[in-house]
Amino acid sequence: MSAHTWQRIGDVAFVVGASALAFAVGWRSLKKSAEPVALVVKWTITLLLVVGTFMMLTPGLEPAWPVIVLIPALTVGLLWAPSVGDMVSRLMSGGMDGGDTPMERQPFYSIAETKRRNGHPHEAVQAVREQLEEFPGDFPGTMLMASIQAEDLNDLAGAQTTLERWINGPAATPPGIGSALTALADWQLQYAQDPEAARAALERIVQTLPDTAIAHRAAQRLAHLPTVEHLLSGSSAATIGLRPGEKNVGLRQDYTGPAAPAADQDALAEGLVQQLQKHPADTATREKLAVLYAEHYHRLDLAVEQLEQLIGFPNESPKHIAQWLNLLADLHIRVGHDEAAAEAALRRILERFSTPALVEPTMARLASLHGEMKAGRKPEIKTLGHYEKNIGLKQTKG
Repeated sequence: MSAHTWQRIGDVAFVVGASALAFAVGWRSLKKSAEPVALVVKWTITLLLVVGTFMMLTPGLEPAWPVIVLIPALTVGLLWAPSVGDMVSRLMSGGMDGGDTPMERQPFYSIAETKRRNGHPHEAVQAVREQLEEFPGDFPGTMLMASIQAEDLNDLAGAQTTLERWINGPAATPPGIGSALTALADWQLQYAQDPEAARAALERIVQTLPDTAIAHRAAQRLAHLPTVEHLLSGSSAATIGLRPGEKNVGLRQDYTGPAAPAADQDALAEGLVQQLQKHPADTATREKLAVLYAEHYHRLDLAVEQLEQLIGFPNESPKHIAQWLNLLADLHIRVGHDEAAAEAALRRILERFSTPALVEPTMARLASLHGEMKAGRKPEIKTLGHYEKNIGLKQTKG
């Protein structure tokens, strides 16, 4: 094909592309326009002016072309000036106010919460239900409805049904399931005084969400659920008899604080071991047992094994791990008199974590560790009781 033919093809392609682009921009503008009829009128007037101007630009009138173009150009400029100014204004303010993008609709529960505060729980439930009909599966609304049913209407069965429907629905998420079952366990304890029902809810978390931080927290609560007798006793604390206190404490240089008799400590250690046999993931009990091994029996080896199990628990928070490593350093200083071992324990915090809330206190303690070491004293060795046969428990993982 000749060069002239290729030029004609290129011209046609350009016209088609420009027309398609103009149509797309025009159609989008028409859809977003608040006055589509006025916009069509302006397009029509503009098109007529442009076509009429080109028709007047005939050969032989070249000196008059600027005058011929000027009048239609001014008319088009005045016609489109408001629209262009509005477009520029939106582009400049869009970064601050989000432009003209419509906001995503979200449920609102302020009406329900107000009715609840004003003592109208039935109306509050109805207000929540109206929002959930429009936004099915919304977790905050589900929890609000269940809490009104349990706490305001004394309808624990209804609250449980509300939560069960959400848990078994398509919108359920692991964090939401954990929160819902935890709330249900709280209500079972507080309103029904039913530890077994609370235990079932917490055990369901452990079974449904295994190897997660949510399940780990549920296991901690399972290890310390109150009994029915404790719940029925209310807030009254049991009376504890006190032994006569130490005399002339201020005059004694060797006084380190009140200490329980060895027999009591033996019973305490045996009770802690039995608790860990039932609940190996009970971190609070394992920590108490480690301190007891170290400070009363001065068996630092057993204490270290208990703390290493705590540090190795999966899904534990950095805060707790740093706490146990600090405790390990404490015991190396107070019981083992081993500054190097204490420093190694603290440096493990720096190796594992980088958050300032953990790093800065650790660095400060490392700088003062030698002073802690000098303040320590040699311990008195005691022997373990007959429950030492159960120490194999320390190898059990949570």
